[in-house]
Amino acid sequence: MWRLGAVAAVGGLAALYFVVWGVRRTLASRARRGRRLRRSRGVQWGAIATAVSCAVLVGGCAGVIGRHYMNAVDASVALPGITDVQAQPLPIDTGPAPSPSPPPDRILLQVPYTTQAPLGNWAMHQESCEAATLTMVLSYWHRDKSVVIDTHVADTSIAEIDGMKVQLDLTDQLLGQLAQNHFGYSYRILPNTVDTIREQLSAGRPLIAEVRTHGLGNPSYPGYRYHFEESGWSVPHFIVIIGYDSTGVWLNDAGISRGRGYHISYAQLAHAIDDLDEHHPNLAQGQVLLLIAPELPHREQSGSV
Repeated sequence: MWRLGAVAAVGGLAALYFVVWGVRRTLASRARRGRRLRRSRGVQWGAIATAVSCAVLVGGCAGVIGRHYMNAVDASVALPGITDVQAQPLPIDTGPAPSPSPPPDRILLQVPYTTQAPLGNWAMHQESCEAATLTMVLSYWHRDKSVVIDTHVADTSIAEIDGMKVQLDLTDQLLGQLAQNHFGYSYRILPNTVDTIREQLSAGRPLIAEVRTHGLGNPSYPGYRYHFEESGWSVPHFIVIIGYDSTGVWLNDAGISRGRGYHISYAQLAHAIDDLDEHHPNLAQGQVLLLIAPELPHREQSGSV
């Protein structure tokens, strides 16, 4: 953040320089001419206009540079407080599991992020949230250490997964089946509870939720303030749950440019799922979450053929 301040300070100083230069030039000109000409008593607006124009140009350039720099920084810096967790594949059901140790109070996984339009071509990717969500989860299980997935890699993956969809908007079940049929992953439909979230994320397994966009309570969504319930503005959507604490969850949300790692309450998450079920009953599956993960390989018992 201090670097952005430095850029702004340089731009401000440059702008101030040009303004002072214009004023001094005007005063010097008046001193040379004295009072011989009546027009010399006025301000030389041409010099002032030139100075102000230069100031605006330099200040604007500084702002563009600063914004570009900060966007680059945002895209490359991990979220604060990332937890070092060993991601565990799904166990095979072989009987009652031993009692797990209590999960920690806070977990935040480093799940690579992408928007659903990584090249900025949002018009082409209005229905790509499933593909972007699955791209993030697959990148995580592939041990991709990127904070943000390379835009061209992400765009290729999203286009590929979009071509695998059996219908425009998928349910949790259909997205799980897509991951199973095309990528060999297992999936589980789990209840949306605090215990489920804590258990799975503490085992290094991010979760997926199908929601309605404006139900998330994020004002960054287009139309959130003035088109809240209008058709076409609040739509079915998938998000990745990447962390939790005592008050709620962190999300990777591919539907907006600044959707990486924002926090909502547990109640807000439940509301967003209910909002989907109410307005899109054809997609409703109740208060559930989707887990997509590799499964431990089967081990043959000694002596088996």
